[in-house]
Amino acid sequence: MLKKLGRLSIVSLLFVVSSCGGVKSETERPLSIDEASILADVLWRNHETGGAHFRLVAKSGTAEGDIAIEGDIDWVKHLGYGRVSGGSQPHPVNEVWWDANSVAEWRPSLENEVRKLIPNAVNPVLLRDPEQENRRLDQLLAIIVGLSASMPENAQLILQKADTSFMRTDVLRNRQVLVFRYGKKTIYWIDEKEKTLLRFEGNNATGQFPIIIDFDDFGTKVLTFPKTASVIKLAEHKELTALIPVSP
Repeated sequence: MLKKLGRLSIVSLLFVVSSCGGVKSETERPLSIDEASILADVLWRNHETGGAHFRLVAKSGTAEGDIAIEGDIDWVKHLGYGRVSGGSQPHPVNEVWWDANSVAEWRPSLENEVRKLIPNAVNPVLLRDPEQENRRLDQLLAIIVGLSASMPENAQLILQKADTSFMRTDVLRNRQVLVFRYGKKTIYWIDEKEKTLLRFEGNNATGQFPIIIDFDDFGTKVLTFPKTASVIKLAEHKELTALIPVSP
C-alpha cells in the first residue's frame, strides 16, 4: 500500500480532510438514539475484535510534508507494528514497533553510525521512550492504539455532545457505510452492516494536521519483533539521539 499510495494521492486525501472536516453540509442532521448507540459501541467493537490491519496518512508535522504508515494493531495488548514512508529527514524511520511504554525504530541510514559505537550490532533497532508531546510519529501511533475501548460509551451522552451529527450514507471499498461527525474535528466511517470502524478522520484544533486511518482485516493479530535484531537503547547512547529528528 505504501508503494502504491503516491505523494499526490496523500496530499489529495489530506486536503479533503483539512478543507471540509470542520464544515457542516446541508444534509447533516442530529443523531437518532439508534445512531448514537452505533457510535457508542464502535470503539468497544474494535477492542472486541482484537485487532486490525491499518493504513494511515497524515501531515508529518514538519516541512517535509506527509507521513504514511501501514501495519497491524493489537488493541487488546496495545501493541503495534508499521512500515513507515515519509516524515523527517535525515535518517527517516522505515519500520516501527510500539507498545504503551516503548517505541522501537529501524532507521537504516543510521546503521553505520550505530556500528561505529557498537561494532557487533546486527540489524540494529533503536529503542526509546514514547515522546508524544514532541514527536509526530508517536502522536500518530497513540491515535491508532486509542481507537478502542474496553467498554461502550453512553449513547445518551453522545446525543448531548456538541457538533455530533449524522452526515450521510456512502460507499467505502465497496461497502455501504454510515458517516458520523463526532465533535468538530473527528469523522467516523462505520460499516452499515457489521458496525465496524472502516475509516477514521481527524484533525487538530488549528485544522493544520489532518489524519486518515483506514482499517480492515479485523481479528486477532500476532505481532512479533525480529529475532535477529540488535536492540539499541537510545537512553544509553546520547550520540545517536542527537542524530534523530524530533518529528518523527
